[in-house]
Amino acid sequence: MENEYRPFFSRKQLNILMWFSLIAILVLTSLGPGEVEYQEIQHNQNKTVYWMELDEQLNTLTLLLPSEPALNSSHQQLQQLKAQVLLSRLKKLNSTTYTYNVYPRQDRIELSLSWAVDNKTPDIQQLLKELQQPVQSNNWMEVLKTLKARDYLNGKAIEEQAIEKFFTYFQAEIPDTLITLPSSYTRLFDNITYVISGHNAEEIMEHISAINPDHSGAQFNSMQTPLAADLELKSDQSPLFVFLTGEPIPPRADEQFAAQRVSAQVLQDLLESQQQSYNFKYRLLWGALHTTGYRAVIIKTDQPAKAILSQLQALITEDVVESSQSRLIAQWQERMRDLKNQIQAMNLIAYYDLPLTTMEDYAEQIEDVDDEQVVMLARKALDTDLHINIMLSPSN
Repeated sequence: MENEYRPFFSRKQLNILMWFSLIAILVLTSLGPGEVEYQEIQHNQNKTVYWMELDEQLNTLTLLLPSEPALNSSHQQLQQLKAQVLLSRLKKLNSTTYTYNVYPRQDRIELSLSWAVDNKTPDIQQLLKELQQPVQSNNWMEVLKTLKARDYLNGKAIEEQAIEKFFTYFQAEIPDTLITLPSSYTRLFDNITYVISGHNAEEIMEHISAINPDHSGAQFNSMQTPLAADLELKSDQSPLFVFLTGEPIPPRADEQFAAQRVSAQVLQDLLESQQQSYNFKYRLLWGALHTTGYRAVIIKTDQPAKAILSQLQALITEDVVESSQSRLIAQWQERMRDLKNQIQAMNLIAYYDLPLTTMEDYAEQIEDVDDEQVVMLARKALDTDLHINIMLSPSN
């Protein structure tokens, strides 16, 4: 007699399970990914050390080394050169107990050390002693030549020429980078801010606080405020017109930051959505730094660029602002689900002396901006009358 096969579930039971699974999927989908869990940030009384306690995570110590803004090519080369000096000295220390990275930013250099939970905290005092040794300029001549050669090739792009002209209105070129290097490198260590994350963050904080002199924050010279200007240049590299229009904006810690940030997102979304309709390519420059900020729109087109910008102004409405607000909030919350991004955000909070709750308050700040103010700021970004305007037109 053959064995009879009996299914574990009947057809009716399978149908019930299928519908139950479908409903469960729909319910779980509607719930979304859930609230972002923000980590607590603390700092010492003098705001020289910030930390975030993270269980079972690698210990990371980041030294925020303040610098003058690096906007035009000569200042960027100096910034890169200082970063190369730091890297070379870290390499010579040849430590096997920690790894390191150096990140040159526009207004600071971030030097990051990471080590396992069970490893001993690096001797920061000895490390700083080695890093602060005087720089011999002549030793970096070949590195500077390489940087200049790279920038020369990149600078052949017509957009890069316009950007370089724009930033020369903010800061003068450095006459001799090698002569400037030693003193500029030394100033990196004048007002260090330390940022710590990991399993032993509070213990490391106590170690750093014991060796770290008090300071009142990084000191900077005020940058010149560029005046409105019009510059027209000829170019034989492209049959298209390249038009840059830009202006200074307030620094990162300014109370208008949230409105400025939303207006930048409005511009990004608007230019992205309209480039095919108006037949142009675009690039948006935007930065809010310690002592200054900047914003510029670059349009590459075969039509009069000012006419295009004027038409785009009319498309900026409160509905557009609300859409960009929602996108910006969603992007921020998604980024903050990654712990690495929260640690990087702590670096910004420490360097720009922002409130400790900035990460969790950011979405609300973006949501609460005045829509009319954002419309005004975004339209102003496309109004060329009081801007720095640079046009590169074909030579033919």
